[in-house]
Amino acid sequence: MKEIKAYIRRSKMDDIVHGLKAIGVKAMSVIPVEGIGALADPEASELSLNYVTNYSMVYKLEIVCRESDAHRIVDTLLGLARTGAKGDGVIFISDIERAIKIRSGEEGEFTLDSPKDDAGNK
Repeated sequence: MKEIKAYIRRSKMDDIVHGLKAIGVKAMSVIPVEGIGALADPEASELSLNYVTNYSMVYKLEIVCRESDAHRIVDTLLGLARTGAKGDGVIFISDIERAIKIRSGEEGEFTLDSPKDDAGNK
């Protein structure tokens, strides 16, 4: 399994979520964060008294997927997030060692499948 983390411009997030759903991604986390440093978009940044530098309000997107799906997801992110301007973001891809379903204690890739109801239906 792979974990894909991407820091994305806020203005691109709706298109990205719709694009990922269109290729079959069913679960993702979208977290508002502040980006600081070389990735900061000068047009969308704000000066903060808490920092000596500018920061940009961006989204952090987290997806855990099968290894076979990672390339397609990354290609979709690149295609939908890229503007060619400074501040487009960055994507990180990591290996997932274990996945454990809290409710049942079961482990493995099946944790990525759609949840079943008590009758066993998806």
